[in-house]
Amino acid sequence: MSEHDTQTQAEGLLEKIADTALDDDYYVVRAGPHEQAREFNTVLTALVLAVFALLIVMAAQQTRSDRPATERERKTLISDVAARKKVLAGREASAARLRAEVTDLSASVNRFDPNAESLRVLTADQGASGPGIKVTVSPSSPGNDDGLITDSDMHLLVNGLWYAGAEAVSINGQRIGTLTAIRSAGSAITVNFTSIGPPYTVVALGDSETMQTRFVDNPAGRYWASRKKDSGVRFDVTPSTELRVAAAPRARLTLRHARAIKGES
Repeated sequence: MSEHDTQTQAEGLLEKIADTALDDDYYVVRAGPHEQAREFNTVLTALVLAVFALLIVMAAQQTRSDRPATERERKTLISDVAARKKVLAGREASAARLRAEVTDLSASVNRFDPNAESLRVLTADQGASGPGIKVTVSPSSPGNDDGLITDSDMHLLVNGLWYAGAEAVSINGQRIGTLTAIRSAGSAITVNFTSIGPPYTVVALGDSETMQTRFVDNPAGRYWASRKKDSGVRFDVTPSTELRVAAAPRARLTLRHARAIKGES
């Protein structure tokens, strides 16, 4: 072999050794810093989008599951609003009615005549209340004829109360008016054609102290004091600060024959 061939083989062997001296992985191109950052951002963006999509799916599912409850709440709210509107309408109607009543009362006050009202009380055309005395009368024990209570006894009692200053009188709830009759009907007494029985409760409105004093001093008071002592009848007088008497029946107030004289007051 010539020297030239030997040199040529040596050079080829050196090149081969140089070519195979490094591992194959050495020749793989490594990503630079910018490319690594780009890959990281891509992965992060994909992850965020995936989480966002998952949240949207979960929200949609929750909305679908909550829809029945929401619908019930909506219906309940509508029903509550309707009920409140109904209550408000009722209160507005009540307020309108009360305003009308106030208007009517105001008009009636303007037409009020004190003299006419006093006259209605005195004629028993209207119920009345106020201070006065309550007289309770009962017959004595059975079998004692002297202890019976008659219509004449009740006449005398009522007239004595009028004389003592009574402004309104009733017997067992029956108002004594200008046309009231106190009569006997068998063993019973009738007032305004209504039968009443013992105990007889007579209510007289007026100044209680004055009426008591004047009744004791007038003939009716002395008569009943004697009846209580001699016949054993019950006769009790009780003053009161608040008593009531009803109006007389309309049939006992209607005049049939008397007529007012024109121009007289």
